[in-house]
Amino acid sequence: MSEDYDPSASVSVSGPDHEMLHDIIRVTLKVFYILAYIVYYYALAIPIVAIVSTRQEYKIWKTTPTPLTLLGITKVYLYNVIWMGLCLIASLALLPMWIQRGCGNSVSLEANAVMEKIVAQAVQSMFVGPVEIVNPHNIPPVHLYPSSRPSESDGAHVPAPAPVFIANHCSQIDCGCVYYVVRRFKWIAKKSVKVIPGAGNIMMLGAHIFIQRSGKNRGSVSNLYEQSNEAIQSGIPMLLFPQGTRRMSTKLPFKDGAFKIAIENEAVICPITINVPPNAWNTLYPLNILWGGNKGSGENKIIMTVHEPIVTKGMEIQPLKEKCQEIIYSALPPLYHGLGDGKKKDGNGVTATGMDKKTK
Repeated sequence: MSEDYDPSASVSVSGPDHEMLHDIIRVTLKVFYILAYIVYYYALAIPIVAIVSTRQEYKIWKTTPTPLTLLGITKVYLYNVIWMGLCLIASLALLPMWIQRGCGNSVSLEANAVMEKIVAQAVQSMFVGPVEIVNPHNIPPVHLYPSSRPSESDGAHVPAPAPVFIANHCSQIDCGCVYYVVRRFKWIAKKSVKVIPGAGNIMMLGAHIFIQRSGKNRGSVSNLYEQSNEAIQSGIPMLLFPQGTRRMSTKLPFKDGAFKIAIENEAVICPITINVPPNAWNTLYPLNILWGGNKGSGENKIIMTVHEPIVTKGMEIQPLKEKCQEIIYSALPPLYHGLGDGKKKDGNGVTATGMDKKTK
């Protein structure tokens, strides 16, 4: 060994490196600290927004023979708080994957088919009750990953059009029920839904379609059809409530949108009837399970009847709409002929002028 060899000369000075690493850790922790505060204060809005959602549900049930009791109001409020809270947790859980994949719609599958489904079924089981699917064999096949079929023109493979699911809309409960039937789909929702803590976040990650329902919305409506057609042609189903709004005591006439989408894409349309029991919110469920209060009576069971899919190729909007409306409403009980909203109704619980009013 040479006398000039100095072991310390082969070891770099680590002081500056340690200081740099310490600075990086400190800045990273500070960023996480700030983000945690943002999430915390953002989550504080959930109990407030839940009050608004509860009030909307209360107004819907107010026109029925079974308006919400104090117990029912409490359950609706907790339903909304837990739903939004779990959606916020699910969104945060997907955030690293979303960033790692380059943002955009990169986690739409995980958000919709996994997180949304888990949250919806969990909240449904906690506050509403079991869901029974009638005629599950009528559910068109839905694949998590788009399938393909050969084109008739040049033999090239193009995505097969996905089905369009439609259902009556009477309560917030409907939004949780549909996850028992459809594996993956896209909603059409108001743009204002984006600001709902948790629920808005997971819906944006799920790449659902948002529209502006009032004011200058021509561009929004055009975008709605464009995105819906793109989803169906790529193999992702659309799920719509053709009534356009929630109503328990009146059978509202259907609007054209869902049927226009199905016909333009030559997609099958699958009508679903959601039968929500009269006391869905007012019972002691899930506590009554402890003494068998929910066994046999079915007082908290939501019945979802899946009707035979309809081939839309060659059909016109109006006859298709009338056919689906008749099919869906035919499976509803007398509750839906209820007190209504003060307007004159015919024997079917439809407003006297409702069926004649042109809907877009």
